[in-house]
Amino acid sequence: MKIESIADQAKRHIEVWIIKGEYEPGRQLKEEEIAARLGISRPPVREAFKMMEAEGLVVRKPRRGVFVTEMTAKDVWEAYTLKAALYEMAAELALERITGPQINKLETLVDQMERCVSVQPVDLLQYQQYHQDFHDQIMDISGHERLKKISNSIHNQVCRFSYKSLQNSQHLHASMRYHRKTLNALKMGDKKLACRLTKDYVLKTLTVLLSIPELQTDFTSAANL
Repeated sequence: MKIESIADQAKRHIEVWIIKGEYEPGRQLKEEEIAARLGISRPPVREAFKMMEAEGLVVRKPRRGVFVTEMTAKDVWEAYTLKAALYEMAAELALERITGPQINKLETLVDQMERCVSVQPVDLLQYQQYHQDFHDQIMDISGHERLKKISNSIHNQVCRFSYKSLQNSQHLHASMRYHRKTLNALKMGDKKLACRLTKDYVLKTLTVLLSIPELQTDFTSAANL
């Protein structure tokens, strides 16, 4: 097995630990510790850190080491409001190009999201992946490569917040309904409705984050920007 593939696997495991909150923002990530936990050598872990640093998930501090990236309230507010605008633009562009087979692929993803939520306990990581795949498909259909690149960068930065919002059962079910409604709007060719639903969903996620007790105080100032 190539070093790159081992590094990719290491990266995936570390990302899950960060998303689920096991490695909190600001925590130092040590090569030796993670290598021992995964049962691999240190070089693939070092390579995984490099890939994650490029995506904004970790930050390397000179003479100190690698740390999970911290985001301030303003960072999160900026990320989600920008994400809302990007998703809205992607939906608008996609509706000018979308085909029947592409609609079918989106419908398959929404069906998978609904099945995922119907099984208890809900596999939130799997749901989050279907959710991201849905929006990635719309980005692909839009044909706007820079839009997709910026959107992916933002997603990598806030994926742990997205996971936290989905732990709210009410929001999880609302997410499922929003995506079904968005799909229906795309089917009907209703650009205005599809754009509004897409943007509203992202901003709703930000509202849910603002209501989480341990984040509420810190996010209040960002909500008032």
